[in-house]
Amino acid sequence: MLLLIFTSGAIWFLFHLPDSINPFSPLEIADAPNLVTPLKLRILGARPEACAGVIKRAGVEVTRAPILSDEADCGADDAMTLKKSQVVYGDGVEMTCPALTALMIWERHVAIPAARAEMGADLTRIIHYGSYQCRNVNGAKDGKRSKHASARAIDIAGFQFSDGQKISVLKDWGQDTPAGRYLKRVHDGACEVFNGVLGPDYNALHANHFHFERGAWSYCK
Repeated sequence: MLLLIFTSGAIWFLFHLPDSINPFSPLEIADAPNLVTPLKLRILGARPEACAGVIKRAGVEVTRAPILSDEADCGADDAMTLKKSQVVYGDGVEMTCPALTALMIWERHVAIPAARAEMGADLTRIIHYGSYQCRNVNGAKDGKRSKHASARAIDIAGFQFSDGQKISVLKDWGQDTPAGRYLKRVHDGACEVFNGVLGPDYNALHANHFHFERGAWSYCK
């Protein structure tokens, strides 16, 4: 009897949760990230059409096409090329749908609001060093493949704003300035939606960029 009451209560609770925090409700980019966002992103990894629907409903313009490669452990079946979002990225953002969805959540709920709070201006451009690249971790000759090789990572180098301000990870990280505080906020906020986040405090190879990825392991450094 107690088990029946508990089960019924649990089911009632789940059905009355707001969609944004209900793990069984579809993810929406418009919803602020929370504790169930990583789970919802993981579910989308096995549901490419549902993931494409999330991107479309958010008004993000993409083209869908697999990334093909003759190299072992490179390429991606569910890849998307970003064409237009709320800020400019430039060419070369090719990511799997769940990884791109994470990027869009970070853009809208972290990078854009933090710009207004810390820089007093709108974020207009995100400068990046690319996403898909068939290579090993840290560009090593040998070793395991980077998440870049499967289109699940992007390297962010800097930001531009509506008043002409420009900041870079290399020059402004760790500074007690609006630019430094902005970089800290966007780095830490990325940890809410990406499994892996690396920055200048991790090692010298990341002195000039943030590495964001959707992978199997979780770390924020």
